[in-house]
Amino acid sequence: MSRPFIAVLGPESGPPAEIAAAAQAAGVRVTAAADPAALWETIEQWPELILVDLAVDGWAEAVRRAKTLPHTRMIPIVAFGEADDPASLHAARAAGCDQALPRPRLSAALPDLLRATLHPPVRHVAGCAEPPPPALRRGIEQFNAGAYWECHETLEDLWNAEPRAVRDLYQGILQVGVALHHLRQGNYAGAIKLFRRGLPRLRGFPPVCQGVPVHEFVAAARAVHDAAVGLGPARLDRLELPFPRIDLREPA
Repeated sequence: MSRPFIAVLGPESGPPAEIAAAAQAAGVRVTAAADPAALWETIEQWPELILVDLAVDGWAEAVRRAKTLPHTRMIPIVAFGEADDPASLHAARAAGCDQALPRPRLSAALPDLLRATLHPPVRHVAGCAEPPPPALRRGIEQFNAGAYWECHETLEDLWNAEPRAVRDLYQGILQVGVALHHLRQGNYAGAIKLFRRGLPRLRGFPPVCQGVPVHEFVAAARAVHDAAVGLGPARLDRLELPFPRIDLREPA
């Protein structure tokens, strides 16, 4: 898996020193963008976090676009601006930023923010301790056989019928499966979009949920995503990584 990175929309001189220092301490790269067009090119590489300097013209359009499209809207966006300009901070929240902080508060909050982004706390997911239902077993058998579209149909029915948060597990797996289907067909854009819809749904899950080794699955799927992005659409046929499997952990 490639080294994680954050995107920063800021002045041409580069991101503030405190952002660079916090990123280095957290072990993440910083990719700077001086305008919204450059930021969007960076967003297409799927950063872990986006920081937006409200002093840069055109930031609002970039934020709204990122929060509208299904494959980018789950990337957290944190804006920062002057403490004596609360109107800009309010406008950032209204545009869709997850947080909008005065510059001094951003500097203090950034280490914890990066830690929570890179290593999200495990959330309690109702239903995870239960054994895998028959439809999940069937969907995983289809997934492992490469019958990704059939897996989608099986797990979509299960997802629609499940009201609890464990439904995100089913949706995440089925969307990764559709991504692999697109990848096998040479559809780069479709594959990347479905990876980026499905994988975020599995954030914060415990290591194993209904017998599914979630963390292992996410790591394997993310590795395929990153390899595909590294190759790009023109060289997708050179992808050599094996597609992920799901080996259920049966209770002892």
